[in-house]
Amino acid sequence: MAHCKTSLAAFIFSSSTDQWLAAPSKDLSGLALDKHDLEEMSVAQHYIPKRHYAYGCFYWDWVQFGIKKLLLLDTTNMEFSTADLPPGEWSKQGIAIVEAGEGRLGMFGFHSETSSDLSYTVARNKGESPSQWQMEKTMSLDSGYKYCIRDATQRYFLFTRVEASTSLENRLVVGYFSMDIKTLQLQRVYEKQYYSQYQSYTYINFPPSLLSSRRI
Repeated sequence: MAHCKTSLAAFIFSSSTDQWLAAPSKDLSGLALDKHDLEEMSVAQHYIPKRHYAYGCFYWDWVQFGIKKLLLLDTTNMEFSTADLPPGEWSKQGIAIVEAGEGRLGMFGFHSETSSDLSYTVARNKGESPSQWQMEKTMSLDSGYKYCIRDATQRYFLFTRVEASTSLENRLVVGYFSMDIKTLQLQRVYEKQYYSQYQSYTYINFPPSLLSSRRI
């Protein structure tokens, strides 16, 4: 994906032909965004937001910039469009877009920067562009920590927690946790203390020669 000053573009690499294909670019003014959102996206043109994938569509959230919309790219026709986030003030520490089943989107997120209540919201309608959402469940986590959603796969989403009392300069990651999207079962994946500037990434679908079973 390329985010230019006035437009968006997507590029597809084919592993069978080793060639790149450019999808038609989309002018930002044609995405049904208001003036504030367009200004924020223009300011953030150097920044590619977190990507999500569900039901054949890629989604990008702009929560970090106060934009309450999802940008989506339908891979069947390679067209950009937007969809509204569920109502409320969502934390800038990330959201996770997942497949909730029966063709409906699901979203995990926190309602404020200091909240330890994890909300799970599901779109009422089927399809890639949700128009209405309904709250499915709110899960209270330990209030002594701050949380950040890192990534999501088709089965799990991953988040971290850090000590709430630790300064921003020296904040230590206390633990990585996964949640099963279907059962909402929480599991500790990894626990280690180190400085927050080190980033983490999720890899899935390793070749069988590397991992004997499906893992995060």
